[in-house]
Amino acid sequence: MSEVRFDDRVAIVTGAGGGLGREHALLLARRGAKVLVNDFGGEADGSGGSATPAKRVAAEIEKAGGVAAANTETVDTPAGGRAIVEQAMDLWGRVDVLVNNAGIAGGGPFHEIPPERVAKMIGVHVEGSYNVGRAAWPVMLERGYGRVVNTSSGSVFGTPGTIHYVTAKAGIIGFTRALAQEGAPAGIKVNAIMPVAYSRLTAAVPAEDFKAWLREHYGPERVAPFVAWLAHEDVPCTGELFTVGGGRAARVFLGVAPGHTASPATPEAYRDHFDEVMSPEGYAIPASAMEEVALNSGEIGWKGAAPPDMHKGADAG
Repeated sequence: MSEVRFDDRVAIVTGAGGGLGREHALLLARRGAKVLVNDFGGEADGSGGSATPAKRVAAEIEKAGGVAAANTETVDTPAGGRAIVEQAMDLWGRVDVLVNNAGIAGGGPFHEIPPERVAKMIGVHVEGSYNVGRAAWPVMLERGYGRVVNTSSGSVFGTPGTIHYVTAKAGIIGFTRALAQEGAPAGIKVNAIMPVAYSRLTAAVPAEDFKAWLREHYGPERVAPFVAWLAHEDVPCTGELFTVGGGRAARVFLGVAPGHTASPATPEAYRDHFDEVMSPEGYAIPASAMEEVALNSGEIGWKGAAPPDMHKGADAG
């Protein structure tokens, strides 16, 4: 089998000054990509800023014989997103791969997290992915090619004490699914990972035994190979979500079970059949919102036929 290579490809990796992002950047560069190493260089909570992390990783790539440049723009503003993409275009004239990895951490009880910390968390994770993605999108559309890898988190399964982080990471899932639908006709594939790895962000977890276990078994270098595959031209999927860590990768999916159809629909009918509502037996995995509606169609009036296109006529008038 041929080696997974990125010769003549240009990749942007955000938050690449350390941890997961550094490993993504190093591997892509070793496999032939020209890599823009973006990192604002702030603290784990997003404060501060330094050019050192991005410059250090870019220098590391160049010392190993690769091609890289450092970028220290923040991702959480539209201007920052544009500046990141513009630098890659000025240097190499194209953007083929975008790995949205930049992130911050933080915690606290739900009712005590101040609004500005919520805004910052959403700004870096969700708006950051949006800002850089939006700037790169016209370039990818024009070339008819692109690979985007977003970074969600297993925390979306439910984690107390850091609700603004979990909310932001859940937003990445919706962003990935929607963007994959838009990119498919243009040859752009968009997927997301939920990494399990020891990093500066997971180092903030207070449980020492858990952190020691992560350090031993879940180094960030064991996530990067799967990210490289998702970033490759031959990756077969789009709109998918994967848990990745410790050498293991597995699909995570949004499934819909048959549930129970009440006729007539009353609170008592759902109460009496709640076990059916909750049962995962016979689940399906819709690839789009319209497919999810179509799964219901046989039960709510369309008798198994495809429902009307929700987007038809949306641009009329």
